[in-house]
Amino acid sequence: MIDVEIYLIVNCHIQWQELRKDLFTKLHIKDDLGIAQALTWRYVLALSLVAVLSTAAWYNLKLVISEQESTAAVVNISGRQRMLSQRTALFANLLITAPANERASIHKKLNESIELMAISHHGLLYGNKEMGLPSTTSPAVKAIYFEGDSALNKQVRTYINTVRALLATDSEKLATDNSALRYITNTAPTILVSSLDNAVHQYQLEGEASIKQLEKAETALWMLTLLLLSLEAILIFNPFIKHIKKVIEKLQRATAEILEHQENLEGKIKQRTSELATRSKALAESEQRLSILLNNTNIHMWVFDGTSFTYTNKQWFDFTGQKPEDNLSIEKWASIVHPEDISEAQKIWQIDFGKKSAHDHHFRLKRHDGIYRDFYCRVTPIKDENGKLLYLQGHHLDITDRKKLEDEVRQLAFYDALTKLPNRRLLKDRLSQTMASSKRNGRYCALMFLDLDNFKPINDTYGHAFGDALLLEVAERIKSCVRQIDTVARFGGDEFIILLNTLAADKEKSVQQASRIAEKVRKALLMPYLLSLNTGDTKTEIKHLCSASIGVVVFINHESNEDEILKRADDAMYAAKSAGRNQIQLDREFV
Repeated sequence: MIDVEIYLIVNCHIQWQELRKDLFTKLHIKDDLGIAQALTWRYVLALSLVAVLSTAAWYNLKLVISEQESTAAVVNISGRQRMLSQRTALFANLLITAPANERASIHKKLNESIELMAISHHGLLYGNKEMGLPSTTSPAVKAIYFEGDSALNKQVRTYINTVRALLATDSEKLATDNSALRYITNTAPTILVSSLDNAVHQYQLEGEASIKQLEKAETALWMLTLLLLSLEAILIFNPFIKHIKKVIEKLQRATAEILEHQENLEGKIKQRTSELATRSKALAESEQRLSILLNNTNIHMWVFDGTSFTYTNKQWFDFTGQKPEDNLSIEKWASIVHPEDISEAQKIWQIDFGKKSAHDHHFRLKRHDGIYRDFYCRVTPIKDENGKLLYLQGHHLDITDRKKLEDEVRQLAFYDALTKLPNRRLLKDRLSQTMASSKRNGRYCALMFLDLDNFKPINDTYGHAFGDALLLEVAERIKSCVRQIDTVARFGGDEFIILLNTLAADKEKSVQQASRIAEKVRKALLMPYLLSLNTGDTKTEIKHLCSASIGVVVFINHESNEDEILKRADDAMYAAKSAGRNQIQLDREFV
């Protein structure tokens, strides 16, 4: 669009230059220049005189306006002094008579009034540009302010000092018989007001007299200007008008040609304008489609310039509850980041702003209802043609549901669905890690294979729901008997595995530790179980006794694989069952 506009301007300029040269030739302007030069010196002289007189008249008019403004300002400030004297007298009486809880407010208003009166008085005497007050005064005004026993300056200063003294008096000592109050009350409406009125009247008289003198000078200057303009019309413009008539005739002939060229030029401009309108419409439609695309996606988009976020799409405001007119600063953006993820989010504007390629982040953001959602953030640096980084462009994708699904898949893959204990797959992984740790630190570990005795009858008698309840209780009892660093897993059915990490470095001590924990588990599982189940409005409770057979294998620095250790523990468990159930059997040959 800009290129087309430049083309039009340049093209019109070239055509005008060509037309100008052609007209200069046809009008014989060189012949007319001699006549024009002959009259120029007369015109310049007359014009200079008119300019001088006009400048003088303008300057005199400026003095009139300045004098009027100065007089108005002085009269206004003097009148305000009269009003302030009465206002302070009123506040002074209110300060004495008002209730205690209102005195602070009256005290403040009285102080503001007397200070304004002091400032105004100083400006009247010595001038003040902000108030429009002149810095000089006439002898008559000076006499009012400084001469005689009743000089206005003395009256005003005494009045101001008296009010300040009243303000400095302790509020508990204020009374209607206060000497300062009597002076203020007697002076403000009488002597002081009268003196201020005299000053105002003097200011008005002097201002009117000054303005009249300036108006006389203004009238004289304008009369001289009119006289000079009349002479100029007789000596200069009469012959000049005759010459102009000839030039006008030539110009009229050229005008027709100009109009013809203008029509041609307007046709070209209309054509270019139509092309521009078409391109503008296409651009507007493209911008509209882009806006619809940006504001109808489930991705939050933003632009960051290193200091603040200069753009965010509609989805961001819908998610956060913020308003488009709000300034999205770093602080406001960080306020919705989960406290645990703030360091990750800060990398966007503190560390990664200088990176040359796209980078990814994961953090949680708070929705407008206070709920945190997980987001994947992709940040892309935008650079100019010289490779200088201009800003960051990023988009957020809500991955809460996907992450939840992944967690569920992970839970199903590695944990038992009923007891939430590690399943067989996760157990083997932890057993492999425990074996590597035992080999590295030289300490014994132990694995217990546990199988419930007579578990099948409870399923057959009461149903699988009670069997599941029993397995949940068994899992909780086993976990309460081991350390947090140990692993309790459900191997399948009514079989459980206990993996003890980091026992003693001595074999016998490790065997004793494993035996004590196994005995603790056996006794815990032997305690009666009170199982309850709600079926509709009916609650069924049963009391059940259950024991367990436990096989234990202690190992250290073994080259055997995980399956070999599990098989040894399984064999020991079956040996315990064969010995009469509710037994603990230790595989001593494996160590």
